[in-house]
Amino acid sequence: MPEGDTIFRTATILRRALAGRVVTGFELVAPKITHAASRRRIVGGTVKAVESNGKHLMITFTTDGEDVVLHTHMRMTGQWHVYRPGERWWFAPTKARVVIRTDAYVAPCETPPVVELMTASEVAMHPVVPELGPDVIADDFAEDEAVRRLRAQPDREIATALLDQRTVSGIGNEIKNEALFLARMWPWTKVADLDDATLRRVLAVSRDLLRRNRDGGPRRTRFALDRRQLVWVQERTGRPCYECGAPIEWGYHPNEFRRSWYCPTCQHASQPV
Repeated sequence: MPEGDTIFRTATILRRALAGRVVTGFELVAPKITHAASRRRIVGGTVKAVESNGKHLMITFTTDGEDVVLHTHMRMTGQWHVYRPGERWWFAPTKARVVIRTDAYVAPCETPPVVELMTASEVAMHPVVPELGPDVIADDFAEDEAVRRLRAQPDREIATALLDQRTVSGIGNEIKNEALFLARMWPWTKVADLDDATLRRVLAVSRDLLRRNRDGGPRRTRFALDRRQLVWVQERTGRPCYECGAPIEWGYHPNEFRRSWYCPTCQHASQPV
């Protein structure tokens, strides 16, 4: 599933292929588009910027007027591709909801659940983007602000808090589970029961895992000699923990559909601070 590392890598690839190039073709299927953006002409303009913020990807275009911004979110199904003109696509073209064409590259986006086009000034009014927390994978990650946002809702369980993109942006379920294991933290621990040093430690582990995986290849959180052992706990129900041998378990959190996998021995419930 795409997490912050996947979208960071996607933005890097798209930026290298598209940034500064003139748009020769621009196709959207069933987008959410503002009236102001619909009046702007993108073909003939240039790709001004490609940026990621957590799991969100933003492409800015110059137009015949105000810049416009394409916002996509992959959730669990979407994927951007980059091809040379005339190169055969790896998926059926009918599945593309976005196609950006330049003289050198074609960038289609396959089945993204979220496709939105707005003017640059309208981004500030978007219901999600302005509220995103600090991007944990970014070079200038604002750790103090992330801790402040975690502290703002002290009764949340740490596993739930880490997945809230308004608190910290970019952490998905796999990185959350793996980071909590490496930090030896029980997923159901309340934020209020953790001191600042512990919160900073789990953020640092999450950041390290995402940055290690931002350059491509299968996501790995366990860097063992046996490359088949990619993860510590994620989806390893009943298998022995690599550290202590105890069977890996899983459980749900209130009002959260994503599971937490954990080692009941290495990640035992902690005492409140």
